[in-house]
Amino acid sequence: MQGKKTASGDLPYDVLEFAAKHGLTAKAAEVVLTINGPSKHRCDAAAVAFQDALRQRAQRRPSSLSKPTD
Repeated sequence: MQGKKTASGDLPYDVLEFAAKHGLTAKAAEVVLTINGPSKHRCDAAAVAFQDALRQRAQRRPSSLSKPTD
């Protein structure tokens, strides 16, 4: 019987380990992991993209909440 070789990047993350590594909430980490499958490489890339999207949203938020002048 031949053993299956698996790259360490293909084993799934623990949700709390992933959340701590990327500074995410447990819920956000769970969503990223669920959507991107068991590959650590894909999940790490998705976490970086998610954090970038959050930063961009935070930068736009103040101007979008300002009240229009009459």
